[in-house]
Amino acid sequence: MELPRRAPKLEWNLNTIIQIITLVGMCVGGVAIWVDKSRDIEELQAWRTAIEQDRKEKSAEYRASMAKLEERVKSTEKDIGKIDNLQYRLSVAEQSTATTATAMKELQDSLNDMNGDIRVMREILQRLDNVNGRRAEKQTLGVPG
Repeated sequence: MELPRRAPKLEWNLNTIIQIITLVGMCVGGVAIWVDKSRDIEELQAWRTAIEQDRKEKSAEYRASMAKLEERVKSTEKDIGKIDNLQYRLSVAEQSTATTATAMKELQDSLNDMNGDIRVMREILQRLDNVNGRRAEKQTLGVPG
């Protein structure tokens, strides 16, 4: 004869309790890790977006700086061209001054020669006047010549 079966008694074994606590702990840990990783990923994406924006701004600043620098270089090249032109003009002016000085020297020499010639002519004219004056005196005095 069979004994009647009793209703099963709900018994908790120590291993079962430890396994349930471990399962719940693992689930809670998994959720915590998932939340932490999601937050980290969002922070990294925000950081990446900020870095890309900063890189774009820096790139725009760099391009603007390079444009200003290029403008300054062009301006400097124009100024250098003006300086070269001034150097050419200065050398031409120096040559002109040297030519003028040479011409003035030649003119001065010419004037000195003319001055000497005029002195000689004056002396000749004075001698002729003296000779003509003596003849005129002799003719007025009646002295034959």
